[in-house]
Amino acid sequence: MASILPHTIRSWMGDIRFWVALAFALRLIGIGNPPLETSHHWRQTSVLMVARNYAEQGVDLLHPRMDTAGTLTGITGMEFPLLNMLIAWGMLLFGDAYWPGRLIVLIAGSVGVLRFHKLVGRYLGARVALYAALLLLFSLWFMYARKVMPDVFALSLVLVGLERLDAARGIRNPWAALVLGSLLIGAGLLSKITAGCLLAVWPVLAWPHRNSRINQLATGLIAVATVPALWWYFRWVPHLVETYGFWHFFMGGSMVEGAGQLMRNWPRTLDNFYFDALRFSGFAVFLLGLYFAVRRRQHTLLLAFALLSGSFLVVMLKAGDTFWVHAYYVLPFIPAMALLGGYGLAQLHDARWVQILLVVVAVEGLAAQANDFRLSPPLVPLLQLEEDLGQDKGLIAMNTGQVPTAMYFAHRRGWTMTNAALADPATLETLQQEGCTRIVVFKRTFDTVVELPWPVLLESDLYRIHVAPGVEIAPH
Repeated sequence: MASILPHTIRSWMGDIRFWVALAFALRLIGIGNPPLETSHHWRQTSVLMVARNYAEQGVDLLHPRMDTAGTLTGITGMEFPLLNMLIAWGMLLFGDAYWPGRLIVLIAGSVGVLRFHKLVGRYLGARVALYAALLLLFSLWFMYARKVMPDVFALSLVLVGLERLDAARGIRNPWAALVLGSLLIGAGLLSKITAGCLLAVWPVLAWPHRNSRINQLATGLIAVATVPALWWYFRWVPHLVETYGFWHFFMGGSMVEGAGQLMRNWPRTLDNFYFDALRFSGFAVFLLGLYFAVRRRQHTLLLAFALLSGSFLVVMLKAGDTFWVHAYYVLPFIPAMALLGGYGLAQLHDARWVQILLVVVAVEGLAAQANDFRLSPPLVPLLQLEEDLGQDKGLIAMNTGQVPTAMYFAHRRGWTMTNAALADPATLETLQQEGCTRIVVFKRTFDTVVELPWPVLLESDLYRIHVAPGVEIAPH
């Protein structure tokens, strides 16, 4: 038994399925938490807001609806609401539970790592595949694969789709793989168009098989799969914004302006790569892989990396300041960094150094993301907001700027505004005329406190609720 156990443990440690299952189990801790962790609660609640409206009002994929548009319908352009629809179905089955939405993304993210491992292994061998997949698993991917956000969800769909299309060349009956792969790529691009960065690797995968009819068909299917996303983001999203008068989704700006913004904030731009993506140790491993790839003239690997880098550069330039403000914007590039890192580790002859480096990367990555398992104390009182607002379901306003988090937990529709706007008597008069019955003034969490002439309904440590003059205060 003593001789069998070490061999069994080594077999487990060399199997990516063991690590994916372990990471999956770890992220089940707090899976039912509301989206009130420190990182990007606002982004998660915007997804949940649309999903809840679907659950309550019916699913209309072409007309997603926010609650922060005041008297407007709230219909606006955004990512294609595939994830929102799936979450809405979870809400219909399990009520207000948050775990179905998190679980959907977690499952997708886990499958994405497995298919990434499969694809890398097909071309670079088992060792590179294992190391690259582990680096991806414990990168920023780890945290965002349990958030109710479309980023890892979309990237995983594209990764699985690419692997299936690539595998179709070696399958006797390739049609199922071709259809599934193209559908998943189409769904991934619709869910988050920046996931299309990963498609830049396809020419490298396809070129050795350029005369294969299956390969040519797969290439054509990828082209077809991009059409729905191009229509959605560049035709339908602007149409929704123009028709319904509410802007919500960031489509990027001029690449020239974006380049200037990134250059002016170059330290924070670089921080997204050497800190957020893989942390310091993971970035060092990535540089090690780049060094070995150049030294050993791995032209195919370097070409794949260059194409992925070029496509991601377009995203960076379009995003501008938004790129360095939000860490999750670097997610589409992490598979490329993990690929180079995995190659670098595989070049080390001493397995002990490989194990040490992987442990360091994993420990640093998990330690930096540990706060994702905890709720942010200043935000926890938001769970009481809906009850504190009373039975009145009229429109409300709050001083949360562009952040929809509090509006989601208020379970109302209304306006998110700045202190400067709320302090303007003309604004207060307009709000009252348009049917606003409550104003929530947050004291610290979202903005500094502002004094209002409206009567006070309730005051807590986090917020003060004002009632519009002349509005009857309904009992709680």
